[in-house]
Amino acid sequence: IRLSSRLAAFPSWVLDYVIVHELAHLVVLAHNDEFWRIVHQFPKSERAIGYLIARSDDAEDID
Repeated sequence: IRLSSRLAAFPSWVLDYVIVHELAHLVVLAHNDEFWRIVHQFPKSERAIGYLIARSDDAEDID
């Protein structure tokens, strides 16, 4: 898993979420219901998703 250096400025719980998200792809490739069930086992997943969406308004993309 390779992470963007831009993530270094994000809170640790957001970085943890990104890692959980990427690890979930080792089990399920698509963003389907099974994938999201895995990801949402991370307690702060909804908060992290909201944070990343808010930050995406500041940057065109997140690697």
